[in-house]
Amino acid sequence: MLCLIPESVKALWEKYNLPENVREHCKAVAELAVRIAEAAKAKGYNVDIEAVRLGALLHDIGRAYSHGIDHFVLSGEILRREGFDAKIARIAERHFSSGVKASEAKALGLPAKDYMPETLEEKIVAFADNLVFGGRIGSFKEFMERLDDIKEQRWFVERSKERAVKLKEEIEKVSGLKF
Repeated sequence: MLCLIPESVKALWEKYNLPENVREHCKAVAELAVRIAEAAKAKGYNVDIEAVRLGALLHDIGRAYSHGIDHFVLSGEILRREGFDAKIARIAERHFSSGVKASEAKALGLPAKDYMPETLEEKIVAFADNLVFGGRIGSFKEFMERLDDIKEQRWFVERSKERAVKLKEEIEKVSGLKF
């Protein structure tokens, strides 16, 4: 498990009274994301491991207010308001599933903004989040099966599945790990 959680993260979790189960989820996402980032760095990719760690630990801070689909939008807003680097805020607001395009966001009732992960750090955290169920690291197959269980917004789920497969392939390529 992750050995050190920065004081800035602990303070924000406390300030927003983030539920313990969400904190445990964030720790597990950070554990997996850092493992992926370190593997990518070892293969020669330029990846900011500390941004991955911090972004993963804070990606769900918006769940202090909402457990709905809007939580990732709220996460980005909170981190910007709290003075975190824009890189960390973007990791948080682009972590949902394998991204949300502006047109999809509008159709889902969210601000019509592009929430697609672009940087390697954003992609790593989004992918790691997909594989963490509660505080447990699961499998890509399990993630896809969970998507199959979602009955509403099937048009978005199908797009998410397609993007998830592409994201998995990219993460496996850069990290050398298999999921």
